[in-house]
Amino acid sequence: MSAFLADFGLAKLAETGSRLTRTGQALGTPAYMSPEQARGEVSSLTPGTDVWSLGCVLYEMLGRRPPFEGDRTAAVVGKVLLEEAPLLSSLRGDMPREVERVVQVCLGKRARDRYPDALALRDDLDRALRGDRLRAGVPWSRGRKAVAAAISGVAAALAALALGPREERPAPAPVPAARSHAGVLADKARSLRQADPRQAARLLGEALAAEPSRADLRLERGLMLWAAGQGREAREEWTRIPAGAPEGASARLYRGLEATFRLDGNAALDDLAGLAPTSGREGPLARGAVAAARGLWADAREVLRDVPGWEAALLRGYVESLDSDGDCSRAVREYEAAFRAGIAFPWAYNSCGAARKSLGDLAGAIADLDRAVELDPSDPKALGNRGNAKRESGDLDGAVADLGRAIELDGSMAKWPYARGLARRALGDYLRAIADYDLAISLDPGYAMAFGSRGSAKLKRGDFAGARVDLDRAIELGLRSATAFGDRGNVRRALADLKGAIADFDRAIELDPGLAVAFNNRGLAKRDLGDLEGAVADFDQAIGRDPRCPLALANRGAVRGTRGDLAGEIADYETALDVAPEAWPHRRTVEAHLARARAALATRERGR
Repeated sequence: MSAFLADFGLAKLAETGSRLTRTGQALGTPAYMSPEQARGEVSSLTPGTDVWSLGCVLYEMLGRRPPFEGDRTAAVVGKVLLEEAPLLSSLRGDMPREVERVVQVCLGKRARDRYPDALALRDDLDRALRGDRLRAGVPWSRGRKAVAAAISGVAAALAALALGPREERPAPAPVPAARSHAGVLADKARSLRQADPRQAARLLGEALAAEPSRADLRLERGLMLWAAGQGREAREEWTRIPAGAPEGASARLYRGLEATFRLDGNAALDDLAGLAPTSGREGPLARGAVAAARGLWADAREVLRDVPGWEAALLRGYVESLDSDGDCSRAVREYEAAFRAGIAFPWAYNSCGAARKSLGDLAGAIADLDRAVELDPSDPKALGNRGNAKRESGDLDGAVADLGRAIELDGSMAKWPYARGLARRALGDYLRAIADYDLAISLDPGYAMAFGSRGSAKLKRGDFAGARVDLDRAIELGLRSATAFGDRGNVRRALADLKGAIADFDRAIELDPGLAVAFNNRGLAKRDLGDLEGAVADFDQAIGRDPRCPLALANRGAVRGTRGDLAGEIADYETALDVAPEAWPHRRTVEAHLARARAALATRERGR
């Protein structure tokens, strides 16, 4: 990012080209305008106005983002007028408090709350560099060296402003010559690179039509196409850039990165091999991408550790996402840094959403996946991942819709119909869930979990023979889940294979000793075999693991009644009804058993 410094009120970022310069209106770039400029109070401009704009520049140099951001000019101006900038310490953990305070004073909403002029600001910055106490009253803390270089970068501008009379404003720089039509289109495109990369790519295409020899515009258009999910078209643009052009190395780097992130390791190595030995900006990025494409995660981390820029942040996030031992929290932080500084790639939002989901942040995952789908509505991976996140968050109808669209876009992926089957099963739509599992198995005949889930759905529908076949097959294929063995135990019990049922419940408990329902069901099988003592022991185990398990309580009560313990039977029924939800399907049956037990106890008491 480069800045052309004129009057601070007219500061212009080369990558955005955003200006407000119409006569009689506020002057300046919205992100750098003071509140009085934003209100159009031309007569109220003072040296403090320049202090505000300089504070914005210093904030961006230290925090790597402007203090006020938005996708529209009105949104930025609204923040300038009404909101406080985020604390620099929230963006950088090594930010000294006194430097943060200097910037806060620069960004006071009222001019009288800021430094009176650039000289006063320079003096406080000098105090910060010397380690002296600031006039703002914040003592030196830590991290002075980490920001000294950034502060010295604005020293020349501070000195130039401070040397002039305080009551005079610096003379504005000469107005630059009018931009070409292609330049104007490129400026508009750059302002849309985050919000609407498709539109940005279209505008850059128009700019190239006007100036087809502009390799810089072609490089940018490739990035916009890539951000819009059009990787093949992006590669075509970059391939058209001559190798000897100043942008040639970057074009080759981006081709290699696109292939890396698309998991096409061979293409990535072809594009990056010649760049890896170089010492320029592209060299370390290419070396890191080559290591990542080869699955050499530790090597990639080492190469990329201190490499700046959004490309390196994306690569670091990618490494943490794909490495089985990767740090999902670090992946999210790297992706977020890339989003703030670079371009919004749909695949990166998809990957960031997956990392958040692994961390249990379903709301954050869905937000990232919403953005991925917004950027590329035809990406089945983003739709499928969002469908899974919605399913886990309880939005089952939304999950069915997203997964259905993913299946339409890519009918070769068995995991999407499987996931939709899970959502439909949770909705109680077992017939359609079975159809989804059928589709998943037709695409992947070795899909053990699909066989297990189809068996469970058939069990719910009372198809015990079909459920037994599917669950046997799932376990043969290597599915070792407590649910699968528990379901097969229920099937065996329904088919009167009580010893086989108990063996399956034993295995389920071995796999998950905390599974209360497995103890409950094994107790039922033992009861059916006449082992009442063993049944009560299992029901006790189930209640111990889940004191609010109404089925285990009711079942223990029934066995106690059979053994003549009417008081214990009544107590279990009462507790079961207390802890069960109001809509519990067994409520009326248990209430009837409770009434019968109470009557039997009363009769017994009268007979004594």
